[in-house]
Amino acid sequence: MRDLEKASGVSRETIRFYIREGLLPEPVRTSRNSALYDEEHLARLLAIRRLKEDRYLPLGVIRVLLDNPPETGWDDADLLPQVDRLLRARLDLVGARERAQDVLAEVEGREEDLAELVAMGVVAPDADGTVSPRDARILRILNDLWRLGFRREAGYTLSGLKRYVEAMRWLADTQVREFLVRTGRQMGDEAAADLAERGLALVIELMGELYTREILARLAARRTARGGARGG
Repeated sequence: MRDLEKASGVSRETIRFYIREGLLPEPVRTSRNSALYDEEHLARLLAIRRLKEDRYLPLGVIRVLLDNPPETGWDDADLLPQVDRLLRARLDLVGARERAQDVLAEVEGREEDLAELVAMGVVAPDADGTVSPRDARILRILNDLWRLGFRREAGYTLSGLKRYVEAMRWLADTQVREFLVRTGRQMGDEAAADLAERGLALVIELMGELYTREILARLAARRTARGGARGG
């Protein structure tokens, strides 16, 4: 344990937590108070640290990522050669590009946030400062959150959005790879695009329900903890 702490820069308490959570394999127990850790423990520990610190991924996502390496063959040019074009035509929002600063200016004080939003990858303006219809829609959703009260003065900074961006990138990358390799090989471009379009709508709905359920679970846990504290 001492050697693993030193090599990884992670405390033994955190290492033991990762083992309990299944992020690290159990060590080889040589006695009641002694255990051996190998190169796999160090490699996974360094990977966990990198994904947490560089990509801000939650532990649940990291566990899935470590246990399910990316599919191979998904980027083969002969695999569904037209599906990218078909899906973009179906999924992209149609409309004129807008200046990002103009969209943010719809809420007083928001214009100063653009540089930070671009740096985090939330939106991607062109050289002329315009954004796609989807990026404009993202900015307007952020405006609505700002109007509701989720603003800097209340302690809500933009930096937390980076976690959402990184999580969505990982999820999108994983799903595209899995779909192309597992499903795409069994059908043509048109059929694959149709299935992906319909499936995406359901997955987005599913994600909303799962997220809401987890929020409710944490509120219920607070009530349970509060009741236990009163009972004690």
